[in-house]
Amino acid sequence: MAFSMDQLLRRIVLTKFFTNGWGTEHQLTQFIKFRRVLGNRKLCASLVDENWPITIDKVQNRSDHVITSGHFLSPIVKIMPDILPKESEQCHFEIITPSSWQSASHQPVCIHLAGTGDHGTLWRRKQLAYPLLKQGIGSVIMENPFYGVRKPPSQLRSGLLHVNDLFVLGGTLTVESLVLLRHLERLGFGPLGVSGISLGGHNAALAGLMWHKPLLIVPCLNGITGSSIFTRGVLARACKWTKLEEDMHSYRTRGIKHMAAHLMQQVDGVKLLSETGYEYEDSKSPHTNMKMPTEFDIPTHLHNPDISQLEGSNQECFTFMRWLMDEVSHLQRMEVPVPKSRLINVLARDDEYIPRYSGTLGDIWSDCETRLVPGGHVSSCLFNFESFRTAIIDGFNDMKRT
Repeated sequence: MAFSMDQLLRRIVLTKFFTNGWGTEHQLTQFIKFRRVLGNRKLCASLVDENWPITIDKVQNRSDHVITSGHFLSPIVKIMPDILPKESEQCHFEIITPSSWQSASHQPVCIHLAGTGDHGTLWRRKQLAYPLLKQGIGSVIMENPFYGVRKPPSQLRSGLLHVNDLFVLGGTLTVESLVLLRHLERLGFGPLGVSGISLGGHNAALAGLMWHKPLLIVPCLNGITGSSIFTRGVLARACKWTKLEEDMHSYRTRGIKHMAAHLMQQVDGVKLLSETGYEYEDSKSPHTNMKMPTEFDIPTHLHNPDISQLEGSNQECFTFMRWLMDEVSHLQRMEVPVPKSRLINVLARDDEYIPRYSGTLGDIWSDCETRLVPGGHVSSCLFNFESFRTAIIDGFNDMKRT
């Protein structure tokens, strides 16, 4: 039987995700509440001080560019104390800009968020920042929480220990990006942009929604929700379903319907409909009537995982994963980008990590341009950086003309 590169890599890489389960009931409830904040641009911005303190550690003047390294305490530490591991509390970043700009009125800088497995800054510096410098574009590279110097010692490589860690990672990067966008604006740079690949693409979209001015947003190889990625894509094979199933039954309220309803009742806003699904009323989100099925329809497409092939997985666990991912990570629950933002979404034609059953950014952002590159997720991450760079260059050129 022949395997695609996406399937083959997942079979070779043995790192498991969520080996310690979902996270505590308190953590899940806390982050569902915070998701409501992320759904409101003004409310989210109000939680982060306009002049959040930043420490510059080092400035390196090279022949044709300047690298400014620094760090700051993540605002999430003040917003939700104790939700981040101590190792992740400090955000480390690099700002890489030309030594001299081509135009005093056009000094574009793009924040590049890390994808799964992208620890440190070297890869993005080599593949994105340095080539973009030749086009007169600056870059900001920061490390994800739970990655690199921010990785807790108990975590193996990129294998997040809890489902809730994935939500915390995204929410943390959102408010940290807000700090850096404000910092770049104070330094006089602009236009500004945010981009990322894979996990970084989803987080770039989320971070871009929180900025109150026109922004270049270039998510690459991303979905609009984590639900299809972890239940229909090849990453479903990487989840520790035996532990997730065990964790579900350790909760005070057992079963998918009771567990979901219990969490939502603590947050406020759930209406239990019938055996067919849930409907949520969310006054802080512009998109309110999303329904999540309580019965998981197993996909029959050849390249999607069959439940029987996944360790310890069952229908109830899959259903709760879909519900939770859509409740917390679905971009349709967030505001749309501000008018005059430039939106370009780069997707892989045969991506098996990011199934597009749930749609694309073009379905929820009316002004978003979608570009397709050949190949799957892994091959695009390795060989399509020119397409990602071109989208950033084109976007900034378009913003220069408007």
